[in-house]
Amino acid sequence: MQPEDDAIREGYYVITLGDEAWKIGLGTTADLRTAGEVAEIDYRRRSMKAQMRTADNENYRYAVILGDDEVQQGTVTLRDMNSGEQETIPRSELISRLDTVE
Repeated sequence: MQPEDDAIREGYYVITLGDEAWKIGLGTTADLRTAGEVAEIDYRRRSMKAQMRTADNENYRYAVILGDDEVQQGTVTLRDMNSGEQETIPRSELISRLDTVE
C-alpha cells in the first residue's frame, strides 16, 4: 500500500546493512526515540531494497542509512522519503540536526 500523495510523513526508519551497522543502528534508533522522535529499525535485517520499501510504505519521513561505508566514516546517510534527496552527515550530529530537517 503506497501512501497518499498528501499523506503526512513523520519519523525515521533506520536502515542497516551488515553486523556492525546493525549494532550502531540499534543505538541510533534508541537515540532518536530518546529525543522524542518516532523511530523504527528492521529487526528482520532484510535487504536494503526491502527496508526502503517498508520505510516508504509505512510513511516514514526520513530513512537513516547505515552501511559499511558509513560505519567506517562515522556518518549516516539521511534520505528524505518525499523528495528522494539525501545527504551524508556525521553520525554524532544526527540528533542535533533534527530541528533543521523537519
